[in-house]
Amino acid sequence: MTKQTATTVEIMGKSYQIKCFESEIESLQKAALFLEEEMRRARDVAHVLSIDRIAVISALNITHRFLNLENEYQRQQHEIQQRLRDLQTKIENAIVANAQMELASE
Repeated sequence: MTKQTATTVEIMGKSYQIKCFESEIESLQKAALFLEEEMRRARDVAHVLSIDRIAVISALNITHRFLNLENEYQRQQHEIQQRLRDLQTKIENAIVANAQMELASE
C-alpha cells in the first residue's frame, strides 16, 4: 500500500508543503511547475502584480483549456461510438447476407 508523505513545491517564490501519496510526488512536482509557468505568463501578459489575481487568471486559463479538451474528448468518444455502431451494423448485415446466400445455395 502506498503511504502518504509530505513534499514541498515552490510556486512564485513561495514554498508549499503538500501531503500526497509517494507515487504522486513526481506528478505533483510537474503540476506545480506547470502552474508556476502559467502564473508567470499571466503576470507578464496582464501586467498584474497581485498574486491572488495572478492565481485566479491562471486558474481560469487552465480550467478553460481543460474544459475545451474535455469537450473534444467527449466529441471524439461520441464519434468512436458511432463508428463502432456503424461497423456492427455492417458486420450484422454481412452475416445475414452470407446466411441467406448459404440457404439459397442448398
